[in-house]
Amino acid sequence: MLNVGLLISKKAREIIRDETLRNVFDEARLSYVAEMGDFVFEDLKQNDVKSLLVINEVGKERWMDEIDQKLGISPLAILTIPSSWFSGKSQDFIYALLMGYSIRAQLMDLVYRVQPTRASSVSRRSLLKLKVYEYKPYPVLFDEVHAEREINRAIEACSQGLVVKSPEGPSVGSPEKCTACGYCSASTFLGYLEVPTATTDQVVAFINAVVRYYSKPASILFTDSIPQDVPEGIFPFTVPCVASVHDAFVASSYASGLNPIIHVSSSCETRELALKRLEEIPSRFPGTNLPVKKARDDEELKKILEAPPLALERSEIPEEVVLHRSRRRSLLLWSIEEMGKKVSLNPEDQVPGVYNVQVDPNKCVLCGVCVRACQMLVPDLKGNDNLELTYNIPYCIGSERCVKNCPENAVSVTGLAKISDLKKKTMNKAVVAKCRICGKPIGSEKVKVRVDSMLISQGFQGTAQYTDVCNECKQKELTKIWVERLLSGRK
Repeated sequence: MLNVGLLISKKAREIIRDETLRNVFDEARLSYVAEMGDFVFEDLKQNDVKSLLVINEVGKERWMDEIDQKLGISPLAILTIPSSWFSGKSQDFIYALLMGYSIRAQLMDLVYRVQPTRASSVSRRSLLKLKVYEYKPYPVLFDEVHAEREINRAIEACSQGLVVKSPEGPSVGSPEKCTACGYCSASTFLGYLEVPTATTDQVVAFINAVVRYYSKPASILFTDSIPQDVPEGIFPFTVPCVASVHDAFVASSYASGLNPIIHVSSSCETRELALKRLEEIPSRFPGTNLPVKKARDDEELKKILEAPPLALERSEIPEEVVLHRSRRRSLLLWSIEEMGKKVSLNPEDQVPGVYNVQVDPNKCVLCGVCVRACQMLVPDLKGNDNLELTYNIPYCIGSERCVKNCPENAVSVTGLAKISDLKKKTMNKAVVAKCRICGKPIGSEKVKVRVDSMLISQGFQGTAQYTDVCNECKQKELTKIWVERLLSGRK
């Protein structure tokens, strides 16, 4: 986690009050809290602050563009929110919102993987400062990922063709051309390609903060703009573009007890992609009639905000959910499981992004090729005396590597999985064949029968006798035969 500094204007300090600021300082373990002034820069440097939360009335200020040169703080690591969000609100709302953004600021470490790019426009001031570069929150890798389907999804999603394959996974090949829309990130199943200013960890931490510190009905507003005011109970989560909002973010909001609202502002620079993504996001939580509210412009948002949030049962997202290797997939599955504890889910409803697999037991010989081919570890083959092939359907991303590699054409991906399919399924069973000499397990009995029939059909009747012998015993037997023939030839 990064060291976070909280800078507030005089007006914001009067609204929030010092007692609340002290409590947030202690609870969120901030490194520095102060009213804005010229003296703060030296204090920030001494406290090794790497992320800033700024609450003021003017939004982005000039010094924020130069803070990387003065203090080594990335401009992307500065979260700016207006003091009007706190005006006239309850102390519970103020505290929850401050905690949410403070914790979010601590998780901005990915912004330091972003390299500055050449500025698209250069002002006279920037020339004088010799600053002809800018920072863009283009997607970066959270960690290495080698799932072929995941990488290809990210590459195919970019309309400009900027996402390329690298040894670590997908990456933005030309950051200076990237619009930082995040559509490539939202299109993936696992979420290893993250928008650094709105990562999965930040979303989960923000949701948990609201759930923990605000008990009244509430909504989380995913928006690409900074509204000047929001009603009590509406917690804005700002993103560079709504195109980066993943299905799992929306589902986990509902499962946690928060009403999700997605807003594409009228001034969004990548509005076309944002609206496309808005249409792709499910309009309701899977298996329920709970609506996902979508605002295509500022006027629609005003109408949505007039309605009070639904009162929902609260749940915090467990930390281990996003620590799972499947990240956003794991978050989506937790959301469905958690919501199933609160309301009755329609088992026939399909789950976006999760695919169902079928295996023909009459064709499958339990050879284990699908187990080795799947990068998501969906199939598994286990057993001592009896082998059992299982498929963990919830983690299938539809890569069809099992289908393409199955030598018996026994596997098929049938489409999106239903809620009733979200479980580990037993696909086939077989007795374990054992070596007739030493008794060591050598695989499925079905494989042995299949290989025998293939050998016989090809005219190798004599070699079929060795399919029920392990490799070690087979080597011994063949060596024995070779030695006997060698000795008999000498005589």
